[in-house]
Parts: sequence; C-alpha cells; structure tokens
Amino acid sequence: MVGTGVELPATLGIGVPKTNNTDLKTFGWELELKWRDKIGDLSYGLRLNVSDSRTRILSYGNPTQSLSKYRSGALTGEIYGYTTIGIAKSDEEMNAHLESLDNGGQSALGSNWAAGDIMYADVNNDGKVDNGNNTLNDMGDLKKIGNKTPRYRTGINIDAAWKGFDFNMFWQGVLKRDFDPGENSMVFWGATGSGQWWSTALHEHLDYFRADPTHPLGQNMDAYYPRPLFNNKNHKAQTRYLQNAAYLRLKNLQFGYTLPTALVNKIALQKVRLFVSGENLLTFTSLSKTMDPETAGIGKQGGTVYPLSRTYSFGLSVNF
Repeated sequence: MVGTGVELPATLGIGVPKTNNTDLKTFGWELELKWRDKIGDLSYGLRLNVSDSRTRILSYGNPTQSLSKYRSGALTGEIYGYTTIGIAKSDEEMNAHLESLDNGGQSALGSNWAAGDIMYADVNNDGKVDNGNNTLNDMGDLKKIGNKTPRYRTGINIDAAWKGFDFNMFWQGVLKRDFDPGENSMVFWGATGSGQWWSTALHEHLDYFRADPTHPLGQNMDAYYPRPLFNNKNHKAQTRYLQNAAYLRLKNLQFGYTLPTALVNKIALQKVRLFVSGENLLTFTSLSKTMDPETAGIGKQGGTVYPLSRTYSFGLSVNF
C-alpha cells in the first residue's frame, strides 16, 4: 500500500513523497442466507447478506510510533481523542476546572477559556491536558475512542409476487462505525468550522451555548455545541462529538403490476408492466443530521458532497 515516505529535513523545503512502502493484511468474513417459497398464488423470497472486514498494518516505517501515521500492528481507521467532561456553564466552572489542572491547564489546546467552552479530562493525571508527544508511548491525555472502519455491512432483499402484482424491497446498512467529524468540518461545526470565509449554517447549528437570557435566540445552557468561535480549540477529536455512523437505509422500494397476458395479446403485445418505485426513502441512524451516513468522511470537509436524494419514479414497460 502507498504510504508517506521517510521524513526529510525541513531545510530541503519540499514535501515527503508517497511510496509503496506499507504492508498490510485484510481479513474478514461474509454470510449469505436465502429463502424462497410459494404459498398458493403467492411466491416470496428473502435474502440476507452480512460481511465484515478489518485491515491491520504489518509493516511501516514509523520508528517514533506517531499516532498521525500508520503503525505496525495497528488496525486502520483507529480514532484517538480526548475525554470530554462537558461544556462549562459559567466562567466560574471553567476557572475551577483549570485550577484543578495545576501543571498547565488546557493551554496546549488553546487560550482564553470561558463559559461555553469544552472542559477536557486529564486522563493521565499530570495536571494538564495535551497529547504528549503524540506517540503510542506518550499520547498524553489521548486515548483510543473509536474506529472509522465500516463494520458488518448488511443487505436485506425481500420480494413477493401475487396474481400479477409484484413487490421488491432492499435495505442497506452498516451496523458499526465510529466517525470523528474533524476539527475544521464546516458540515458538522457550521460557521465556525472553516472560518468566516468558507462555512455553512444549518438549523442544527443553532443549538449552541448561549448564557445570555436576553439573546435573540434565547438562553441555551444545555446546548449540544460549544460557544461559536473561529478557532478549533473546542473541536478536538473527543468523546462528546464522536459520532455513531451506523445506519440502516431503505435504498429501494418498488411495486409493480403486470397486465394479464390474455389481455395484452389482444393488442399484439407480449407483456405490459406498470411500476412505481422510490429510492433512499427511510433511514435509521443516530448520526448528526448535518451529515449523511453514506457520504460522511467524503470530500475535503468530511462530507461536503452533493447529498443523496430521495427519488420517486414510475414507469411503463412494454414488450412487443
């Protein structure tokens, strides 16, 4: 597999080229179950497919065991992040939190901490919150909080036919996947994601911290998002905003009716079928509504792609 090459001295003034320098192993399994039967004029079928795979890095030149690169023995897709205590509801609460961190507070992540900002946990109890040397042996307060690899890909197909009527339904899903939106995702973080010159705002982004009871949008002390700032100190990979990207989606639903052969033969036709169908009709997921589970992580901003559309169609099929 192609990976980043050996680091070069900064004085060279060029980036490190990627080379074919990574060995990996992918392992997994697949299960498929089928059932087809007929009861009188009703025929029906069910097909279930579930598969899972993971990839492990066997060999890669990362002598420092940096968490920002591939590491020999590690699974691809690992997510390291901070443990979130919560959003400080007052300056006093934030100050008390910082005072409990007597070896630097949260200064490694940002400054000017106040009400509405994230309080990160001092996991290694060293009196400060940071990522150490960002290596496996010195990750500071980081810990493995998830894995973005899609697990247990599932497909369910159900079909039936009765006296000219036919029905087909297809469900698609991923039963396990963690997703970190990233520090600069304008899709997830809204206007504060990529700065004021390149951003977006959705209804969900209005659920941000507001302590002022006279604010035009009202006070919001139990907000989902921290106070809006044009920096990423509150956007670090963390347990609070780690997303469950598992989903189950009704990808296609179709109903059809085939006219009786005796009828269509009278007008010199072999077969006439009418149908109506829909795509992406229903989705079950706990992922943030700002993203789509099928496109999360795709694109420069971790989801800035044209959204999948819910489509309805009808048609007429004629065989001469």
